[in-house]
Amino acid sequence: MTFKIVMPLNHAAGDAAECRKIGGELHKIICNTEAELIAATRDADAIMTSTECPPPFTRKVIGELSRCRIIHNIGAGYEKLDVAAATDCGICVSFAGDYCAEEVAEHTLALLLACARRVVRLDRAVREGHWGMAAKREMTEVWSPMFRIKGQTLGIIGFGRVGRLVAAKAGGFGLRIIACDPYLPPEMFREAGAEQVTLDDLLTESDFVSVNAALTEENRQLLGREQFRKMKPGAYFINCGRAEFTDEAALVDALANGVIAGAGLDLVVGEAITLGHPLLKLENVVLTAHSAWYSETAIAEMKRRVYENIGRVLHGEWPTLFVNPEVKEKFRARWGKP
Repeated sequence: MTFKIVMPLNHAAGDAAECRKIGGELHKIICNTEAELIAATRDADAIMTSTECPPPFTRKVIGELSRCRIIHNIGAGYEKLDVAAATDCGICVSFAGDYCAEEVAEHTLALLLACARRVVRLDRAVREGHWGMAAKREMTEVWSPMFRIKGQTLGIIGFGRVGRLVAAKAGGFGLRIIACDPYLPPEMFREAGAEQVTLDDLLTESDFVSVNAALTEENRQLLGREQFRKMKPGAYFINCGRAEFTDEAALVDALANGVIAGAGLDLVVGEAITLGHPLLKLENVVLTAHSAWYSETAIAEMKRRVYENIGRVLHGEWPTLFVNPEVKEKFRARWGKP
């Protein structure tokens, strides 16, 4: 028997040869509407998706799945997938877990350094023909103000796997680390060498504010005009989490009016940017087009996890990266023992 595995988007994880190894046949069917998604996935034995798939996997879509035993989310975030609906329908949900945690932590520090040392603006000045003291007036406009990183404070919002990796790496630069995460016990902060603080204290004390949390309905647009006004005028905002953590209009306003010094952003709302986007008009922003997750190592690990989890379920085992282990009873009732 050959299993039908559907990917309703174009993604690097789609590998027909790897699908065949687990007894599957890959069907890449680009879907832009809910109706297209239902038509493409209705008779799939397994589905691989991600937050990049335009139509979300709502309860309506999941309720139409007649053969699907597992939905695997390729990335770390699965907010566009109704996990409760999948559980009710006896469908396993798995995800990529921390496959790119090291890369995201490294990228967070890269953006922090790029902002603090004004790397992009310096590069642009050189390409415009300016160099060091020979172009003192032009370069001073880029250099000033710039401060030593050692001894400054990094505030990390979200202290899970990525947040703790950021803390470990940032410690090497001599930064003071503070963090907030309402879901973790105090000992986890102490063990990671970070001081646990409230969000308000983090905003007012930090020279760099980094978002490394998982997006939930509770923290969507966590940072708006009020929160940016609490930050130091010389502080930088770093976001390698999700664009939806911020009110983007409020962030643009804070950057344009000197409420904060600058930002390093790996994400924008809508996952796309046009040449007229207001962020592109600002000199104090570094943008990296949702690249924090990427490395050849991470790609290989992501693919391994996709086919391992789908293969396990299709061949009678539970996935290793289980989002909804509470599904087991309903899964057995619908499909029999895994």
